[in-house]
Amino acid sequence: MTEVSSLPVRAIDIGGTKIALATVEGTSVSNRHQFATPRTGRGMDLVAAIADALRRMPGDGPVAVATTGMVDEGRLTALNPNTLPIENGFPLVDMLAEAIGTVPLLVNDAQAAAWGEYRYGAGCGCSNFAFMTVSTGIGAGIVVNGELLVGRRGLAGHLGHVVADPNGRRCGCGRQGCLETMASGTALARLGSDALGEAIGAPELFSVAAGGNGIANTVIRTAARHVANSLGDLSAVCDVERIALGGGVGLAPGFLELVLDALKELPQTFRRDVVRAEAGPDAGLVGVAALARQMR
Repeated sequence: MTEVSSLPVRAIDIGGTKIALATVEGTSVSNRHQFATPRTGRGMDLVAAIADALRRMPGDGPVAVATTGMVDEGRLTALNPNTLPIENGFPLVDMLAEAIGTVPLLVNDAQAAAWGEYRYGAGCGCSNFAFMTVSTGIGAGIVVNGELLVGRRGLAGHLGHVVADPNGRRCGCGRQGCLETMASGTALARLGSDALGEAIGAPELFSVAAGGNGIANTVIRTAARHVANSLGDLSAVCDVERIALGGGVGLAPGFLELVLDALKELPQTFRRDVVRAEAGPDAGLVGVAALARQMR
């Protein structure tokens, strides 16, 4: 179906710490605001917060929701409950539809952002493209032959939950040594604090590294090597042309360059064009709105 780019969509992006809402027309974002994500573990609290925010928004266009977690036929499961505590298989589409009077589109947030990058950012001109976000957690979205991969149960693209170290820390998803436990912002804060002997967040770790601290640099460089290896795995599975790196860690000064250096250590077959994401922090809002327009 052809996208009607002028159709305003009320887009929502649910993250583990905040929820953003905006009216999206093409790549134009207006009426944007955000608030803290309810972390009670009860899906109905999430529904109530979103419904209240939507009532305060102008307009009555279609509603499209990008969310962290795994989306399966309108039901939301937090693959890592530490990121978003909610009941497994919570019927978010049905409960939101009852609360707001219209059936929303529901898509994983990294998949939505990948579509935004594919349509309007670093993926323009590619038929096969991937977007990877390295932030509080790690996620990805993949486009193959111009189609967004969702998968049978919405698991496609959850690159943060491929194994980086079989002997590593147990992840909130239940697996051992996931990439998310080795290279996410949460992981960098933990690893940096352990290495430096004091509590430190990921942004501060980058600042300390920029000041010449060798220990901090080693922590970040190791994380970048894990990310590079995961991109090699992604290339082996999907053979994309280009990969865009985004997220707070992915876009931190110097991180992409470290990933590119690590990629040089891989055999040529597994290297791809890895670039900085271009669609900005609202790629998820823009991408999920574009998907909603295509379904009209």
